[in-house]
Amino acid sequence: MFFSAFHVFILSIVIAILYRPTHSGDPFKRESTRPQRVLLVTAHPDDECLFFAPTIFGLANGSQLNDASQDGSIGQNNENELFSLCLSVGDADGLGHIRKEEYEKSLDVMGIKDTNRIALDDPYLQDSMEVSWDIDYIADVVADFVIHHNITTILSFDQGGVSDHPNHKIIPFGIQRMISAYPVYPPPKFYVLITVPISIKYVGILAPLVAKFDLYAMNMLHSAADRLSAVGAKRNREETMPFFVAGINDYLVALQAMRQHWSQLVWFRWLNVMFSRYMWVNEWAEVEMQGSR
Repeated sequence: MFFSAFHVFILSIVIAILYRPTHSGDPFKRESTRPQRVLLVTAHPDDECLFFAPTIFGLANGSQLNDASQDGSIGQNNENELFSLCLSVGDADGLGHIRKEEYEKSLDVMGIKDTNRIALDDPYLQDSMEVSWDIDYIADVVADFVIHHNITTILSFDQGGVSDHPNHKIIPFGIQRMISAYPVYPPPKFYVLITVPISIKYVGILAPLVAKFDLYAMNMLHSAADRLSAVGAKRNREETMPFFVAGINDYLVALQAMRQHWSQLVWFRWLNVMFSRYMWVNEWAEVEMQGSR
């Protein structure tokens, strides 16, 4: 009886910790007071919910937990306008037309408006493990979208690509090329999703638990620093890595979004959504470009 009550107590604490989403405080904040127009650049349909869901929900809801609407979708607030550019329809297996429809349904669930998203079926940007995408071509395609929609912040993969897919890994080079030649000052800020080692990539709910513990510990250190040195505390906060941690509702909506990609729901993707760190935690690094400040 004692052990049963103890287990219920521990489970209650874990659920309480996981329930609400959190973040590092003003992620991707620009110096301007203008509303953010944030573009997520991905390679294939399903990238948006497999890797970027915590960030999409965090930005769409002002990083606060809002109840999902009756259809399970998440709506945007007035502070952050979210956009999605998928550079291919994922036609490696001849399912491009199906995967494009799945992408649209997934983003319906995740709350990105149909006017703010597109999946390209471009002969020069085909889903492939062997064919390398041209960096200059990526730069031109992304620039057209960024300029047309007046994007202020771009989010995408880092050079590790999270899953080591070559289409993922080439995208940041194209975006950096685009920013280096951007015709308007200041250019958009660019953040990349950090690829973590395989040893901590599939740890399930340990990922959000540890991330939240780290955040609470950091806040305690900042509070102590406030009492000792206001200048030192400010410096530490500026160096904080932007990150988002999903809440339980966010995770469940991400699962619902992934279910829209029914053509991709093979056994190992179910394992991925059950144990992947990226379903719960997104950590970001800003790509500093010369002349971008």
